[in-house]
Order: sequence, then structure tokens, then C-alpha cells
Amino acid sequence: MNLNTRITWPAWAWVNSTVDIIAELYAELWYDLISDIEYESRIKWWVNFFDVNISDNNEFFLTKHVDIVLAFNAESLEKQLSSLKKWATIIVNSKWLKKIEDKWISLDSYNILDLEIADKYDNTYLLWIYAKYLNLDIEIILNKIEIIFSRKWEDTVNHNKNIVKNIFETYNIKEKASIKIEKVWEAKELIFGNKSLTKWAIEWWLEFYSAYPMTPASTILTEVIKDGRVRYIQNEDEIAVINSALWASFTWARAMSWTSGWWFALMSEALSFAVQAEFPITVVLSQRAGPSTWTPTFHEAWDINYALNPTFWDFEHVVMYPSNLEEAHYFWWLALNIADKYQTQVIMLMDKQSSELLWTVNKLESPEIDRWVMLENPPIDYKRYELNDSGVSPRVKVWTKNGDFIATSYEHDEFWATSEDPELKKLFTEKRFKKLENFFKKEWYKWYEIVNPEAEKMLVVTSFTSYTAKEFIKHNRNYGLIIIKFLKPIDERLREEIKDKKELIFVENNYSWQIENYLTKELGLKYIDWLKISNLRKYDLFPFYIEDFNELK
Repeated sequence: MNLNTRITWPAWAWVNSTVDIIAELYAELWYDLISDIEYESRIKWWVNFFDVNISDNNEFFLTKHVDIVLAFNAESLEKQLSSLKKWATIIVNSKWLKKIEDKWISLDSYNILDLEIADKYDNTYLLWIYAKYLNLDIEIILNKIEIIFSRKWEDTVNHNKNIVKNIFETYNIKEKASIKIEKVWEAKELIFGNKSLTKWAIEWWLEFYSAYPMTPASTILTEVIKDGRVRYIQNEDEIAVINSALWASFTWARAMSWTSGWWFALMSEALSFAVQAEFPITVVLSQRAGPSTWTPTFHEAWDINYALNPTFWDFEHVVMYPSNLEEAHYFWWLALNIADKYQTQVIMLMDKQSSELLWTVNKLESPEIDRWVMLENPPIDYKRYELNDSGVSPRVKVWTKNGDFIATSYEHDEFWATSEDPELKKLFTEKRFKKLENFFKKEWYKWYEIVNPEAEKMLVVTSFTSYTAKEFIKHNRNYGLIIIKFLKPIDERLREEIKDKKELIFVENNYSWQIENYLTKELGLKYIDWLKISNLRKYDLFPFYIEDFNELK
């Protein structure tokens, strides 16, 4: 069973509790859930919508065409009509229907559930018509009101409860939904993208966080402040953000910073310094639509090329791109560990859709912290940049006896003394590259996932596009799926997996084929004569819907 609900409202209206109740209700009843929120940066008079997609068989995905819409004004409803399935259900205040009908827009092909609402609680009335339509248990709903509205006055809670009871007793639904939403199994955990990412990073011993508020990364800083366990700073710009994080890293703190889009460019010089000084640092880049500051609240994957080449220097680093929130839970641990272990720079790619969605997960495991090479008692001749076979030199905590050193942006010797000796330059360039040589062999994790490996046509995707792509190939078994989870270093084993395929179709949320060009070059795909390379691109501000994949048929 799949059910897709859209809640749509004018940008200035507050209906967040409606979304919270619907999403938490489904999670409590055990359903798989994934959401998508879309909103314009121009606040007044514009339309927002929130999609809640559920399944009882692990087949949730995003779709343009929804089964049910809850509309909170005429403009919101009108804008969503093209997205409704035939005979979809519309739940709306009656007064907005009149405005639609005045424009000679026909609603004859829809199931209309309307009510004349005179007070300000539109969201409560519409929500419980929705609940009655889906045959929901009223006791579960009343309990959810207690939880969601607990921060409000008791009178508000009671008033909302009375609305629910009245709707269930008096509202006449001639034809209820053919499905009955009831408890299937134990409740699942409902997690919000950025909030969960913050929680997990802190669990993995994050010690310092710096950021400048920037959609869609802003709520990370909010959650760090709320949590209270991590030292943080809200800087005046991204230059200060990355430099404060590097200062924390210099003191042996696990440091992370977060930004979005082109503000990552302001971090380039400091990242180059981090390479030279061998500072571990994790930078999260949550992508949004570009190329400049307009359309700042929408989804695209524009920054992949820049994440792969984030500065002006010749160096190697790590670029990760989780494909779901359960994987992101593990990747935060992995990113912070990798930065520490290899004294390197890790870029975690996210995007607007994955940063701001809701997702249901089962129990998550907690791996162990690994900071690797650290000296408790360094010798009097401690070499901060010691040359060795691994390329990773021992670190010390600040104030450790004999552990003093200077982190310089100049080339240096093993002790940190600056030098322009050609032989030293050669040795230390090789040292820095050596750290991540054969990385995919050193780390047991597989950097990609293949679904339906027998297929001759393979879709290549990144990020949360994977869950909708998985739904597509379930019903189109002539296609397989390659989910790329690490972009750098490249896992060369992937070439062996695809060398006998007939076609690779790169699925990307950008115009310039960034993943396609990168993997084609790095894996030498153009030299496989029989392999056809094509693409499915989307750059209209929205994530991939199942209907976009149907274009492949």
C-alpha cells in the first residue's frame, strides 16, 4: 500500500503542527514514511507544500501526483490541481471552493470533502476530516493532540480535542477511503534531516561546530545550540567559519563546519591551508539551486564539481554523499573518524531535499570512535610532520609536554620549520598524497551499492534520489541501479562491475552532467567501446519524482 498526501498553504500561514501530527501518526503506526517540503524564498502570498509519502512494504518514494490534498486557501489548491491523481480527494474549507469555481475551474473529477469553517482552527478541522476519511482510530488522534499541543494552553488543547470529537460524530463522509490506516507493528522513529544529522555528529564526539546561517543548512546551528553539549560559534561569514573550525582542530578538537552553495567558495583558501598544515576537518556542503543567490530554497545538485575540487592546490581529500538518513547516521561517524585517522579533509555532500525531509527508521547501531595516531608522551625531538610509510604523522593534544609545534601555511620539514628545499617539497607532497592511497582497500566499507546487478542497463544515482530510483526498477527489471556513496577517492572496483553492461544512464539534478563527466574520466568509461553512456537530467528546482523515471520507458 502506498499513500501520498500533500498539505499546501500560503507562505504566511502557520500549519506546521498539521504536518507534525500526520507524520508522527504514521510513524507511530509503523508505516514507512518519507517527506518533501517545498517553499519559496519570497514569503508573503506565495504557496508552500509538504508531501508525506507512506508505505507498509518499504516502497516509499516521491511522486508528482498525489492521492489526497489538504488545502488552506484557494491559491494553494489551484496551484496543486495539476498534481492530483484522477479522483484524488480534496479536503478544504468551503469558502475556498467558491473562489475556485468563480474562475470556471472544474472540480468534477475529484472527491471533495469540504466544511464551512468559521474560526481560526482550519488546520484542526481539515486534519480530522482527513483522519475520519482514512478510518483512523480517534483515540490515537486525541493522544497525538496531547503530545503536539502540550506546549500550548490547556484551553487550546481541549478546544482542538472537541473539534475532533465533533468531526467524528457529525461529519458525513459518503464514501470513505478503501484503505484503513491502523497500527501494523511497533512504532518507528521519525527523524528530521538536519536535526538528526546534528544529533548523530554529537554522538560521534563532535567537539566544535561553526557556521553562518544559510538555507538549507541553517537548522543545524539551531540544533547544536539547543543540544548544548558542543562548543559552537556563529561567525560573521564563511571565511571566519572555516578558520575558527581549523583553530579548534589545531587544539585536537573534533571540528565541523556547515555551509550551502557558493558560500563554500569562501572556504577555499583555508581548506588549502588545512591540507598544508594537515588539519583534520569535516565540512558539510548542503547543496541548493544556483548559480547565484536566487531560488535559494529549492533543490538541485550544483556543487559536485566544486566539492571534488574545492581549492586551488594539488591535493587529495574525501567526498561522501549518503543515499538515505540511515546511511547518513553511519557516515557522520565515518566522516569524523576518517578526518582524524588520516588527518585529512572530509566533505560531506547533502542537499536541500535530504537536509529538510522527514524519514522513518528502525533501530540504529552506534559504532566506536577511532582517532588513530596520537602520542600521549611525545619525545623531546617530537616531529609533528614525521615522514613514515603511512603518510600519517602522530598528533598530540595542546599543552602536552614536548608537543609544541607551529602549523604553517608554508612548506616545511618534519619539525614544522619552513623550507623551500626542492627535495623536501617532493617528499612532503608525496607524504600528503600517500595518506589516501588505496583508500578503498584500507577501509572495509564499499563505496557504492548495486541493485539488480543482472540488468544490462544501469541507472547511476547519488543522494536520496536512490529511493525513488529503487521503486522504478522494482517494476522495470530490465534496469539496474548503481548508487554512488563516495565520490573521492574513487573506488576503482566499480569499473569491473560495469564493464560488461550495455548502457549507463546518469541521473543528475544538474544541467552539466557533473557525475557523468567525473566518473567517465576517472574510470575510463569512454574506452569501453560497447558501453552506451546517456543521462537523465533534472534542473527545475525539484527532486526526482517517480514520473521522471517513467520517461525512460
